[in-house]
Amino acid sequence: MFAKFFLVIVLVQLACAQQPFDVLLEFNSNFSTLAIQTENEITELYHFNADMVREFNRELLLELGRMVPEMREADSSFQQQIAAADGVDDECREYVQELRELFLLFQNWDIQDCAYFAHEDLEDDSINRFLPYAITFLSENTRSITQVVESFTRNNAVTNLDTFVEELDGEWEYYQTLAVSFGDFLFDEILAHADVADRVYLELVECRETAVNLQQSDQEYIMSYLDTNCEQ
Repeated sequence: MFAKFFLVIVLVQLACAQQPFDVLLEFNSNFSTLAIQTENEITELYHFNADMVREFNRELLLELGRMVPEMREADSSFQQQIAAADGVDDECREYVQELRELFLLFQNWDIQDCAYFAHEDLEDDSINRFLPYAITFLSENTRSITQVVESFTRNNAVTNLDTFVEELDGEWEYYQTLAVSFGDFLFDEILAHADVADRVYLELVECRETAVNLQQSDQEYIMSYLDTNCEQ
C-alpha cells in the first residue's frame, strides 16, 4: 500500500515539469488548506460545545447544592423537635428516631432520583446531539487531504487528464459546500442544547420542591407519634 502511495507521489513530481499537471498540485494544495481551516473551525466548535455542557452541569449541581443543605437543615431541626418533645417516654422517643432514620432513606432516594433523571437527560443530549455530527464532518474533512491521490486510483492522468480534472472539480465543489454548511449546522446543534437544559433544569427544580414537600410530610407523620406518645 505504501509502495503504491510513494509511486503516485513520484509520478506527480515527474509530471510537475509538464504544464498540464500543475493543476493537480494546485488541487492538492487547495484541498489541504481547506481541510486545515475546516478542522480548526470544528475544533473551536468542539470547545464551545464542551463549555456549554459544562455550564449546564454546573447549574444542575448548584440546584442540587441548594437541595441537600435545605433538607439537612430541616432534618437537624426535626431532631431538635424530637429531643424537646414533652410527655414522651424514652421508648417512644427511640421508636420515633428509628422512624426518622427509615424515612431518611426514602428522602435520600428522592435526592438521588432527582440527580439521576437530570443526569440521564443531559448526558443523552450532550453525547447524541453535537458529537456524532462533528465526528462525521471531521472524518469526511480529513478524507479531502488525500483526495488527489485517491482520484489517481480511478483515473488515467496520462491519457485522460480532462476526466481527472473534472472529477477533482466536482470533489472541490463538494468539500467547499461541506465547509460552508457544517459550521451553521453544528452551531445550531450547540444552541439546541439550551432547550434541553432549560427543560431539565425546570424538572430538577420541580423534583427538588417535591422532595422537600415529601420530607415535610414525613416529619409531620412522625410527629403524630410524639403527639400521642406512640399510642396509635
